[in-house]
Amino acid sequence: MDKTFYLESCIAGSSIPQRIMLDELPLTIGRSTDCDVIIHSSALSRIHARIESNNGKLILVDLNSTNGCFVNHQRIDRNTELQAGDIVHFSSLEYCVKTEAAEDDDDDRTRISIQTLPKHFAIKSREFGELLEKQLVTTFQQIITSRNGDVYGYELLGRGKHPQLGASPYELFKIAESLNKHIELSVLFRRRSFAQAELSGIDKPLFFNSHPEECHTPEKLLTELADLRKLHPKLNLFFEVHEAAVTDLGAMSEIRRGLNDLNIGLAYDDFGAGQARLLELAEAPPDIIKFDISLVRGVGNSDSPRYRLLSSLNKLVKEMGIQTLAEGVETEQDAIACQEIGIDYFQGYFYGRPTAIILN
Repeated sequence: MDKTFYLESCIAGSSIPQRIMLDELPLTIGRSTDCDVIIHSSALSRIHARIESNNGKLILVDLNSTNGCFVNHQRIDRNTELQAGDIVHFSSLEYCVKTEAAEDDDDDRTRISIQTLPKHFAIKSREFGELLEKQLVTTFQQIITSRNGDVYGYELLGRGKHPQLGASPYELFKIAESLNKHIELSVLFRRRSFAQAELSGIDKPLFFNSHPEECHTPEKLLTELADLRKLHPKLNLFFEVHEAAVTDLGAMSEIRRGLNDLNIGLAYDDFGAGQARLLELAEAPPDIIKFDISLVRGVGNSDSPRYRLLSSLNKLVKEMGIQTLAEGVETEQDAIACQEIGIDYFQGYFYGRPTAIILN
């Protein structure tokens, strides 16, 4: 190729590599250690995408990823050429293709730099309004397995159905946040998932999600959940709270009490992804802790620090009377290790990918 390409992050302190030279193509991107560029994000597939050169052109290839690749906010379904100025998404990670003059010679250099979408930049606002108005969403379910291999329950996962927006919840929430409608989207996903779960006749525990900001207004959240509980009194429900949202002890204690009154369990999601807030476990104890994929991935080596860390955390949490769940189990080795450690429940591609709910 005539140009030298590289990836450069524009987010200070980001866990994403700050600069990755693309002078040797093709180059794969994903979560797997087999990739040339490893990005530890649960939004990405193990081998998510490939960047290659074809007759001097930069080509993006989606490798059948779960959450997709997007160019200028359109999900791609074929190999796509990248031009300077293009906006590229690997699932929820946003990049911009740029060129700049090289410091050492007269050649142009092309870079892909990660950027944050401005809050006021309302992309696809008309289509998103149609999605909300016509409730163009559906529900997938991912199996949660018990230690004996039986199905314990399911996590409910929202997907879009608007033909111009695609299915990815990560992309939909990016648009929703730019329009300040992320709470509305979260509520829509939840209402549709409960209705479809009841129609499907599922009687096992169902884990459902929320947007982190919903926990900032506990009274409003609990009122909405109370309305849903009246509509679906027979569903066996667990409310998932992302670890990042567990910051206000007073709010979480109020939510915990309200969930008890509604006969809804509480699960702390993605535990260990950031700062593990052990105080919240004592003040607003959940029923279940879901260990983040970053703790679970690669735990198969029993001599590794990761194995010892997960084992210690599991012991601590279970001594508090809280059950544990390993998220993102993708290999048999990691599954065996999690069972040896004594984790109660398991979720991940090793046990099954998300599938559409089948309505009766």
